[in-house]
Amino acid sequence: MKPIKHEDLGDRLTGLVIGAAITVHREFGPGLDEADYERALHLELLALGIEHECQVPLPLLYKGEKLDCGYRMDLVILGSLLLELKAVEKLHPIHEAQLLTYLRLAQLKLGLLMNFNVLRLRDAIVRRASTVTVKRPKPDRDAVRCRDLAAEVIDSAVEVQSILGPGLLRSAYEACLAHELALRGIQVERNLPVNFVYRDQLITSTKQIPMIVEGELMIASACVDELSKLQLARARSLLKASGMDSGFCINFHASSLAGEIKPIQASFK
Repeated sequence: MKPIKHEDLGDRLTGLVIGAAITVHREFGPGLDEADYERALHLELLALGIEHECQVPLPLLYKGEKLDCGYRMDLVILGSLLLELKAVEKLHPIHEAQLLTYLRLAQLKLGLLMNFNVLRLRDAIVRRASTVTVKRPKPDRDAVRCRDLAAEVIDSAVEVQSILGPGLLRSAYEACLAHELALRGIQVERNLPVNFVYRDQLITSTKQIPMIVEGELMIASACVDELSKLQLARARSLLKASGMDSGFCINFHASSLAGEIKPIQASFK
């Protein structure tokens, strides 16, 4: 069959793709893995002659630096329409945030989020257009040097989250935060080994200290709905192991970092 080429990204193309997904869902129903639906949808799109790619690499570019964080987009139709497939109990707002973030990073115009683990697929499809990236002014380097380290870390985290948005993996935010701090002339060490001493015996752990800034502050990042007391306690445990006195726990999946950058101290209170 001759491949179908579409210049538009409107109802015709999305209608064809949604129809293909519904055909797959009618055949298999809910309960399979995401990879199963992806493979079946790939075969259905091939049968319809719709050009597409599966598992498309998504390099993360942050201020001119290419950071290989291992992201892949499920399906890209004609280089313009992104499909993200899920097989979950319920779509969560973070899934939509992830779709919008992928669209922005890949510079694609339109995306569809589909959850196949439902009785009726049409009720679990979200259509989103890419958001406009706001250009932020470059920081005044002389002013930056006058600020204290904690304020600089907070400002850098806000900068990273404003550029990336929510929905990515923790490793991506940590890589970009380290790069942002380096751009500001701030020394960062990442993924340092942890060794514990208990009753004068050395315990070698597989745990790592995620980030140490200027040998003074430990940074622990999270990607959750809201920071819990348990997560803060875990961050304090790492802080104690790092030998630092203070640090921050930052939740990058929050819609706004206001209230989701928590200072932590080594002592438990």
